[in-house]
Amino acid sequence: MQQHGILEEPVPAAAWRWIETFIEAYGDALPLADAALPQVAALRAESTVVPALALERLRNRQVVFFLDGVAQYVDAQPELRGLPLDHDLGVIADEFGLVHDDARWAVRMALTGREDGPDLTLLFPLLGHERILMRIGAISSHLLHGRGLEPLKFGPGGEPFRTIEPHQP
Repeated sequence: MQQHGILEEPVPAAAWRWIETFIEAYGDALPLADAALPQVAALRAESTVVPALALERLRNRQVVFFLDGVAQYVDAQPELRGLPLDHDLGVIADEFGLVHDDARWAVRMALTGREDGPDLTLLFPLLGHERILMRIGAISSHLLHGRGLEPLKFGPGGEPFRTIEPHQP
């Protein structure tokens, strides 16, 4: 990371903690140090690209409210390491009538644009407060100020398209 100009010397203690978390999150999937650079760059970016159909799945008022609730939750945390996210995201999801798996998927998609990746408890401290807030804000803005919250009528193959469906909380 120092050779590529993304880590200062000497390495600050906070950077060592970030590196340890990164290795815990991605270490098994990255056989060589050079393979880590694209992942590091993606984590350091201010925004991410969400695939079009995934973005359409997020196009729901309750999902936007849920993501805003997650942003408020993150903003209120002094430290993002060790958060009980399985519990806390579930509580926030319940408030907006979202199934827990859909809620976790929505958070991962808003933060990374991917359906897979490290556990959210590792991803949150890797991204940090500011990037999480920027990425959720960007997705919410795109959903609200793009073409609005009206979902697509039909998806690939002409099948009726469904967003994440909330239920009564």
